[in-house]
Amino acid sequence: MMPKDVVIVGGGISGLSALHFIKQRHPEFDITLYEADKRLGGTIGTDHIDGYSFDWGPNGFLDREPLTLRMCDEIGLTDTLERASEKVNSRFILRKNKLRRVPMNPKEFLGSDILSLGGKLRIALEPFSRSRPDGIDETIYDFAKRHIGKEAADYMLQPMVSGIYGGMADRLSLKSCFPIMREMEDEYGSLFKAMVGRARKAKAEGRKSGGPSGPSGWLTSFKGGLYAIIEKFHSLYSEQIVVDSPVESIEKSGQHYLVKLRDGSTTTARHVILALPTNLAANLVRKLSAPLANRFDSIPYAPIAVICLGYEKGQVRNDLNGFGFLVPAKERRRILGSIWTSSIFAERSPEEHVQFRTMIGGDGDHESINLSDEDLLAAATNDLNDILGINGDPQVVKIYRWAHGIPQFMVGHSDKMTAIETELTRLGNLFITGNAYYGIGLNDCVKQSYKIAQKID
Repeated sequence: MMPKDVVIVGGGISGLSALHFIKQRHPEFDITLYEADKRLGGTIGTDHIDGYSFDWGPNGFLDREPLTLRMCDEIGLTDTLERASEKVNSRFILRKNKLRRVPMNPKEFLGSDILSLGGKLRIALEPFSRSRPDGIDETIYDFAKRHIGKEAADYMLQPMVSGIYGGMADRLSLKSCFPIMREMEDEYGSLFKAMVGRARKAKAEGRKSGGPSGPSGWLTSFKGGLYAIIEKFHSLYSEQIVVDSPVESIEKSGQHYLVKLRDGSTTTARHVILALPTNLAANLVRKLSAPLANRFDSIPYAPIAVICLGYEKGQVRNDLNGFGFLVPAKERRRILGSIWTSSIFAERSPEEHVQFRTMIGGDGDHESINLSDEDLLAAATNDLNDILGINGDPQVVKIYRWAHGIPQFMVGHSDKMTAIETELTRLGNLFITGNAYYGIGLNDCVKQSYKIAQKID
């Protein structure tokens, strides 16, 4: 039997987009995607319950990546794209039990009560920040303290990091998590000078410059929820997709790879793409390459529980005119933050009802994943009731648990990636894609899969 051209292991957005891009480039290729679960999507999913649409994990992507938008167009989803409402520009930070609006421009910053006067004055000194010590992979927190001071690092930077990565800013690598910030410092010496310089350059070129964490973008999903993209991929490529088929191991067989499935069957392939979490990838390649497996094992994850709650609008005293709020670690709350989904996306809750997506866990709270549903619900509602003034119990509750929720790009992550890429090159025709390597967002996964597709012939 002739070997397959490509075997893809993993049916999340990374594996599915890799399948799409390869088929676009090589329609003649014999490709099979194996998914261990009975459904596709990984952490992407949407449940429709009593008029609510609950997203399992991620709830959208930023529309700043042309490749993702092009892919949506190629698979026929452009007409179903849904941009979040303007309310996303109103975001809040909890400080001393009060929600304080995140300033979006210098004028708002001067009048903001997120920081003390001393904290604001320290930010004003940012252009005079001391330089980064040579030869270190600096943490995000240390970078922030150097540039904007400890108070701003604690109450503005750390909650942003926990909201994106579920991580601790004093453990994560700036170079791996926010490479543009590091580049801006290297080029201009100051974030303020960099933003001014980049804004002038962008204006001259007729484009937007974005912020220090990366290019600008608008939160975007699909009508009814993010799972629409997974369903579309399944309908387009059903002949190449096999679900409920766990792969047991991957080994070399001459010039090809031998892919062994748990049911005892095997297949050979010229190319193999691993599109699954690193703990699972490590188990598959342990016989093939112990060093590669060990490197996969060395990338940690933060657990995340997503608690989706539905209420009658009248139960909530707080004005929900915004995106939601984040909670700094210093506030000592169990929740990391809450997104007001029904405020930013249409038809995600019934008329006169509201939906909250509240996160518990992260790298600073690994034990949370072992809490019962009752305890998770109690932790979420206790904090929400206190912060938002909610009366009574939620009408609908849906809890999603992710033991391997969000990869953590700790200090030294770039060195791990160099070692992984070196071993992959030695093995030949074995590729990796997913959110554990070069970026955790949907756009990052799509870009990585596209790059792989360009290498396969």
